[in-house]
Amino acid sequence: MSLPEHRYSRTEATRLLCVGVYQDAGFRRRVIKELLDHRERPVAPANGVDVLPVLSHALRVNRLEARAAWLMLGAWVGFYLSDVMMFWDSLADRWGDGADIHYSDVQTALFQGDDRLTDGLPLPWSVLYALVALALWFARAAGERGGSAARSAGLPDPVAKAADGAGSLISFAAWGFALFYWGWYLKALLGGHAQTPYPLLFPLAMALIVWWYQTAQRTDLCRWLARWTFPTATQPDLPPGPLFEVLRDDVRREQEAALTLYDEDSPFLGLGEQGASWSFAMELRRRPRTPGDTGPEDADTGDGSGNGNGSSGGSSSGSGSGKGVLPRQAAGPLSAESALAMIEPQLTTLRESAGRTGKDRLRDLEIDRFVYLPGGVARDEELEVGGVGDPSTALTRGDGHRRGLTVYDPAQVAAHLREAVDEGGEGRRVFLRIRVGAWHEQVVVTVLVRVHTQGRMLVLEVVPYVLGPIRKEFRAVDAFVDKLPETWVRAALRALRDAPVIGVESGLGGFTTLRSTLTAGWSDDDRLPDVPRVSLRALASTSRLSAFQRMDSTRYVKTIQERIVNGVREALKAHGYRTEEFEQHVYQLSGGSVFIQDMSGGAVATGSHGSAAHHAAAPHPPTAPATNASTTS
Repeated sequence: MSLPEHRYSRTEATRLLCVGVYQDAGFRRRVIKELLDHRERPVAPANGVDVLPVLSHALRVNRLEARAAWLMLGAWVGFYLSDVMMFWDSLADRWGDGADIHYSDVQTALFQGDDRLTDGLPLPWSVLYALVALALWFARAAGERGGSAARSAGLPDPVAKAADGAGSLISFAAWGFALFYWGWYLKALLGGHAQTPYPLLFPLAMALIVWWYQTAQRTDLCRWLARWTFPTATQPDLPPGPLFEVLRDDVRREQEAALTLYDEDSPFLGLGEQGASWSFAMELRRRPRTPGDTGPEDADTGDGSGNGNGSSGGSSSGSGSGKGVLPRQAAGPLSAESALAMIEPQLTTLRESAGRTGKDRLRDLEIDRFVYLPGGVARDEELEVGGVGDPSTALTRGDGHRRGLTVYDPAQVAAHLREAVDEGGEGRRVFLRIRVGAWHEQVVVTVLVRVHTQGRMLVLEVVPYVLGPIRKEFRAVDAFVDKLPETWVRAALRALRDAPVIGVESGLGGFTTLRSTLTAGWSDDDRLPDVPRVSLRALASTSRLSAFQRMDSTRYVKTIQERIVNGVREALKAHGYRTEEFEQHVYQLSGGSVFIQDMSGGAVATGSHGSAAHHAAAPHPPTAPATNASTTS
C-alpha cells in the first residue's frame, strides 16, 4: 500500500526516526503500539515528521525480527533435542537393552551431568549456552540503559549518574558470569570431550541467522535511509488490507489538519520544553480625533470583541483624499481576528526578507492558525458540519442528503477556525502558530500567540516552545552507513560475537509481536475516544542543545516576538486606539527595563543593584523645591 507524500515526508527528522526503529527495539515497539495497537488515538500534530514512513519501517523490521525469531526458535529446539537424544542414548547404554526409559529419567540425567558427554559440566550444552546468552544480553542492557532511563524520566543528574554507576556494576558482574561459563563451554568443547559436533554446529547456525538478520537491516539502511538515497527513494509500503487503508487515511488527515484534540494535563503535546511565556493586558482607549479623521468613532458600539468581519483579511488603506486622514484605518472595533490579521503580514515579511538576504533558517518560517479542541470525540466519529459551523457549509452527497464529517476534515476545521478565533472560550482555542525547523529539523522552535479583545481590553498571550534534537545514537547512523559494505570476514566475526545477544532479543521481540497480534482487536470496540498521548518526535528527542543551537533558538524567539509586537501596534493604530500603554507594557517586559511616559515627583533607580528613595520637601524655607529625588545605582 503506497504512502501519501506529506510536506514533512523528506525531512531529516523523518529519516532519523525511521533509522531509530532499526537501532532501538523499544522505540520500534512504541511506534507500533501507538499507531497500530491504539487506533482509538489520533496522532499528535506533525512537528517536522511524517509518521507513516516510520510505521512502515517499524513493521518491516518487525517482520524481519519475526522471521529471525522463528529461525532461532528452530535452532534452540534442535539444540535442546540433540541434548535429550544424546542423554537418552547414554542412559540406554548404561541401563542395557530393553530398559524402560522415560522422559523424566532423561531430565534427571541432564541436570546431573555426564562426564562422557559434557566433561563434568553441571548443565547440558544447550542450557549452558542459554545461560551465557542471557548473561550477555543482560550485561549489554544494564550497561546501555542504566542512566539513560533515569535521564529520560527527568531525574536529576546525580541520580542519573548513580544509575549509570549501578548499571555499569551490574553489567560488569553479568559480563564476568557470562565469560566464566563461556570459557568453560569452549574449553570442554575444544578439548575434544564432545562426542558429536552438535554443541558447535548449533551456535554456528545461530550466528548464520544473525548474519542474515544484520545484513538485511544494513541493506535497508543503505537502500532507503542513507543521506544520499532518502531524498528520492520510494519508502516501503504499508501492508495491504482494510485495516492499514483506514489507518493511512486517518493519519494523513490528522497530520494535515490545522486542529488537534488535547488532554487537559498536556495540551501542547510534542512541542518540547516551554520557554518564558509573555502576556499582558491593557485597556483599549481611543486616540484623540483630529479634523478630517475618517477613522472609527470615539465610543465603541460593542464590547470590543468584534465579529471578525471588519478586518478579517487585514487592514485596508485609507482611500479618502482629505488631509489629516490616518493611514490604514479600519472600520469597527479591534477583534482578535483583526489583530492576528495584522501580525501575520509582519511574519510573512520577515520570512521573505530572510529568504532574499541569506541562508537564515527564518526563510522557512511556517505561519498558520491552529485549533486546540478538548477530547471526547473519536477520530472516526461522524459529525454534522452545520452543528459546528454555519449550517450552509454542510456538505451533501449526490442524492442531496447531508453528509457527516470527522472532526479532522477540512470543513470542520474551517468552521472551528472561523468561530473560535473571537469567542475566547476555555475549551476550544485558536492560536497563531509560528514554527521554525532549525538545524535540519533538529531544533524546532514553536511560538503560540492568542489574542483576547473582550470588554474594551486587549490581552496578548505569547508562549514559546523549543524541541531538542533527535537522540545521538539515531544520528550516528551516517557514520555507520559510510563504512558499508563490509568484508564478509568482518561481518562473520561480528555475527559470531552478537549471536547470543541477538538470539535473546529476537526471541523477546517475536514474543511481543505474537502477543500483539493475538490480542489486536479484542477490545477495540470497547475503547473510549481518546486524544494523542505520545509524540513520536518528542519521544525520540533529547533536551540537550548545543551552545549554537541554544543561541539560535533564543534569536528566533526574540525575532518572532518583535514581529508580533509590531503587528499588535499596527492593529491598534489601524483601529484608532492609543498605543502609549502598549509601548509601556512592551518596554517593561523587554529585559526588565522600565518605560515612563510622564512623572511628577518621586525617584527612579536602574540596574540590578539600584535603589531609590523619595524625600518629602520641608515647608521652610519657602524657596525649597517641592520634591527632592535622589537616585543611586
